[in-house]
Formats: sequence, C-alpha cells, structure tokens
Amino acid sequence: MISGDGIIPITLITAEQSSTFSNYDAANAIDGDPETWSQTKDGKDTLIWFRVTFDDIYCVDKVKLVEISEPSARHNNWRMKNTHITVFDSNSADQSTAQECNTLTHEMIDEAEDSETSTFELECPENEIVCGDGVELQVTHPSAFSYPAAIRLGEIKVFATHCPHNRIFIGTTCVSVLSGKL
Repeated sequence: MISGDGIIPITLITAEQSSTFSNYDAANAIDGDPETWSQTKDGKDTLIWFRVTFDDIYCVDKVKLVEISEPSARHNNWRMKNTHITVFDSNSADQSTAQECNTLTHEMIDEAEDSETSTFELECPENEIVCGDGVELQVTHPSAFSYPAAIRLGEIKVFATHCPHNRIFIGTTCVSVLSGKL
C-alpha cells in the first residue's frame, strides 16, 4: 500500500550477511519480528556486510534499521558506527556501480541512545535517484576503534517513492511501460 506521502514499502526477498554470530541468521531481519534479530560476527580491519534483495527494481527513498529494543544491547549500535548503505543492481556485471544512499553516523547513534528504541531512518539524497534491486550495509572498524564492527538488526525495511525510467507503479509494483502488461 502506498502511504499518504507516496512512499511504498519494498518487498524484501532474500537476506544474507558476511558471517553469522551464533544462530542470528540474516533472514531474521526480514521476518517481520523485531525481537528476532540477525547479527554478524564482529571484527576489526575486516569488511562486514549485510544485504537484502527486492522483488523488482526500485528507486530507494529510505532505509529503516530497527535495532532490538533491549537497553542492555545498545552497545551494539556502536558496532554499526559508520555503516555505509548502498543500493545495487544484482544483474549488473559491474558491482562497482552500487550507489551510495547514506551512512549511519556517530551523531545518529548518540540520538538513539536517548530514545526508547534504536531505530534509524536513513534517507537517500533528495537530489539523486538511487535505483536497484537490493540494499547493502557495509562497515569496517580499524584496530584503533574501541568497538569491533558488527551488524545487528531487529528488522530492516526499505522504501521507494518512484520507479526507475520506463516503469510505473501499478499498485505497489514497478511495471515496465514497454512490457505491454498495463
């Protein structure tokens, strides 16, 4: 369903991560239950990533990261400091074409420390259109950081405002205007 502001939730098809801590599988972040969570193993000087794919190509407006709500787990937010969020096209042979959406900053984490739950809404730049069929989170903490990097998510939600070129919304799906399926 399209909301009043024209933003639609994107259907997330798959989730995967660079490693899995204990039994906190990537799929837990897209199961609709923020009390189950995904978590990568932590590390320093290591690229840690988490990615989801969509049911189609969309132009991403924002990504919502819902951390688990228990206050004793808030230190995990610091493990995600400087997490970069990119939008990618899994069908592209050149994965360097991923487009930057936003970064989870120190300031955002500080603000979440004062709230009931740690939810981060990261909007993609208004002046750029970032389209693809997936979103990836990447973080690396150098040895000098006090916390090793890790990605821990209660849920991830991705939202779109419009479809890429030659596609239009039919309901909540982007459909090619060239396909003849209108």
